[in-house]
Amino acid sequence: MTIRQPSIAAERPALLFNTFTDNVPAPHLTEAAVVAVDDNGRLPLQFVDLPRAGRNTQQHWYLGRATKGDIVLTYNVQPREVDIKTPVGSRIDLRRDQGGLQGVGYWFLPRVLSDATYTNIVQWLLPSDAPAGTRCVWSFGEGPKPIYLVGRTDITWNSVYMVGPICSYPSLGESSTAECVCYWFGSIPDDLDKVKDYNTELFPKMTDFFQRENEEYRIFIRKALVGFGGSGFLGSYVLEYDTSIEEESDADLKRLFTHEMVHSFSTLESEDDGSSNEWFEEGIAEYYSVVLPYRFGMCGKLDFISDVNNLVQAYFTSPRINMHIDDAAAGFFADWYAVWIPYKRGCAYFILIDSLLRQETQNLDITKRSVFDDIIIDLARRKKKGEKVQSKDWLAQVQRYLGASSNFSVNEHYQGMRRGETLDFSAVYFGDAQARFVRSSMPVLSFGFDRKSLRTRLVTGVVTGSAAERAGLHDGDEIVSASSHNRCAEFGQQLYKLIVKRGTQKPLITVEFLPRTEKKVLNWELSWE
Repeated sequence: MTIRQPSIAAERPALLFNTFTDNVPAPHLTEAAVVAVDDNGRLPLQFVDLPRAGRNTQQHWYLGRATKGDIVLTYNVQPREVDIKTPVGSRIDLRRDQGGLQGVGYWFLPRVLSDATYTNIVQWLLPSDAPAGTRCVWSFGEGPKPIYLVGRTDITWNSVYMVGPICSYPSLGESSTAECVCYWFGSIPDDLDKVKDYNTELFPKMTDFFQRENEEYRIFIRKALVGFGGSGFLGSYVLEYDTSIEEESDADLKRLFTHEMVHSFSTLESEDDGSSNEWFEEGIAEYYSVVLPYRFGMCGKLDFISDVNNLVQAYFTSPRINMHIDDAAAGFFADWYAVWIPYKRGCAYFILIDSLLRQETQNLDITKRSVFDDIIIDLARRKKKGEKVQSKDWLAQVQRYLGASSNFSVNEHYQGMRRGETLDFSAVYFGDAQARFVRSSMPVLSFGFDRKSLRTRLVTGVVTGSAAERAGLHDGDEIVSASSHNRCAEFGQQLYKLIVKRGTQKPLITVEFLPRTEKKVLNWELSWE
C-alpha cells in the first residue's frame, strides 16, 4: 500500500484500522508485522486502540516521526479460516471460494486519516504462475491494469476485491462496456442464475432516481457454509448465499438485490458520540426495496401490497418492539429479534413519515416522486460530495415541511422511535387516497430457544410451553441443519424447520413448528382496492 506525499506529523494519528466490525474480527496485525518506510527509511509504528463505539472496535496507527516523501506499507494477510460454526456477520472478510479470493478493503487495509481528495489507484500484481483465465476485479473496475479513481481515502477502503477464476454476467467480453456486472466463482444456484439480470435492469433506474450520472455498479457473489444475505459498499455489494437460498422466491431475491443496491446510494454517518444510524441505513433500504420496484414497473400492485404488509407485520409482531434502538445495536448479532429492529422499525418509521409528508403536500400517489424522495436524494448527494451527514440533517429537512404542525413534533417523534415507542399507523396512507392501513392482530414472533444454538450447533434454552418445545425440540439436540429464521420474521405463516441428532438415536429427527406465541398483538395491514 503506497501513500503519495502525505506529510504526516508524528504526533497525530496517520491511519485508522478496523479491528472488529459487525461480528467479524480483523486479521491480527502487530507493529512488528507491518513494515512502513518513506524516503528516510523505516518508520516506527504504534497501534493505539480507540474506545469502543457500539459493538465495533478500531485502532489508530501512529508513525514514530514526521514523514518525507511517499509512505509504503508492506504486510501479509491470509484469508480467514471459517467453518460451519463461524458466526454470521458483515460480508467483509477475505475468504477462499471455489478457487478464488474475495474480500473488502476495510477488513485488511487501514484508511488514511485525511479529508483531502486523492487519486486512488488499484493495481493487481499477479504471480507469473497464476492460472490462465485469472481475473482481478475491484468495485470500480477490472484489472490487472491500474484503475484510477479520484476521491476520498475511503474509496479503496470501503470497496470489494476479487481475484481468481471469476465468472460474470454479462460475460467477459460484454462486461467491459456494461453499466452493471455480477461476478462469482464456480456455478451459482439456479435460483440466483435466473434472476441475475435483474440487477442490470435495476441499476440504470436506480441511478436515474438518485440523479447520478456516468456510474458503474458491481455485484460480488460468494458461497458460504452458513449465511444468506448481503452487505453494501461503494459502487457495489456482496451477496452471500448458502443452501437456504433454495427457500427464497424470485421476488424475495429481487427485493434483497434492491435493498443492497440502495445501500450504495443512501447512508448516514454515525453520530458524534459513535452511535450508529442503522435505523436509517437499513430502514431506507427496506423502504425502497418495496417502493422503487413498484414505481419502476418491475413488480405489480398485489406484490407491492404483500411486501409492505410483510415488512410492517415484522415490526408490529416483534417481541422487541419497545427496545431502545441503541440496545438493539448492541445486541444485533446475539438476539434473535434485535437484529431486525433497524430494518423493520426503520422501514415502518419511513412509511409513516412519507405518508405525513405526502398528506402535507397533497401528493398521495406512491408511484410519484414526493418531498420524502427529495429529502433522501439530497442527503445522498451531500454525502457523496464528502459532507458529514447525520440524523440532525434528516430531521432538519423533515422539519421544513412538518414543523408547522401543532400536533406533531418531528424531533420528539424521532426520539420516541429511537426509545421504542410503538408507531401509530391509524392515519397512514400508502399508495393513494384509498390505500390505508387497517387494524388486525397477529401472534408474536418467538423461536423458543437460544439464538447462539445456531452457532454452537447445540440446542440450549428451550422455552417451556413454546412452539419449539411442543414440536419436540430438546436442550442438547445437535443441529444438523436449520431453515431460514429470517423468513419467519417476515412471513407470519412461515414454519421453522430443524433437523437434529439426539444422542445416539437414529435416524435424524425433524422438528418443525410455527415460531409464534399464542398471544396476539395489534398489527396494521395495508388495504388498497
